[in-house]
Amino acid sequence: MAKGPVGTAHETLNERLLHRMLFFTDAVFAIVLTLMVLDMKPPPFNNPPGDPTHMQGMGSHLFALALSFAVISVFWIAHLNTMRRLLRFDWPSAIVNLVFLFPVCLIPFATGWIGRSFDEPFIWGFYCGLLVLISAANVALVLVVFRKGGMLVGGATRRERLYRAMRAASPGIAFAIGLLAVATTGALRPAEFCWVLIPAIVLVIERTMKPAAETA
Repeated sequence: MAKGPVGTAHETLNERLLHRMLFFTDAVFAIVLTLMVLDMKPPPFNNPPGDPTHMQGMGSHLFALALSFAVISVFWIAHLNTMRRLLRFDWPSAIVNLVFLFPVCLIPFATGWIGRSFDEPFIWGFYCGLLVLISAANVALVLVVFRKGGMLVGGATRRERLYRAMRAASPGIAFAIGLLAVATTGALRPAEFCWVLIPAIVLVIERTMKPAAETA
């Protein structure tokens, strides 16, 4: 059977639109990761071993890059898990997906800001707030995608919608704790390491809210 420019000849219009939405989302994530790496500037070397002062300054940039890479990976996997059961293109889902991608595009800016001013509570508060915003948009995307069981492979119960929404909210809950710590006490360390709470929050949600029939 002959191949078309975007798929097989029997591919429906809805399938083409769904594929375009998913390919566009993947491209945005890939560009965001690339922009973070491009912001990294190699330190000058005045001698073969290098300048220890410049090398030490790279530590904050590397930590910010690693943290943002891990966070983006979490959101990309969450998006993959949300969309993998979608049967057909849906305009509300496409619109909310764009809303979700907008704050994702700000991660390279926030990452570069942290790398240059690592010990500033306001900047870490901004970073935590951005991650809370992305998580909230991800929750909205889950609720819109799962609002109709007929749009999904196998359908979706109310309990499953709640479970998936709470799991999508887990990064936001962790970073909200860091944001509150900075906003109320100016404490920097809770903001820098609030991400370690994400696995614990996910584990609690898995143990208390996961439907019996849920396998992924």
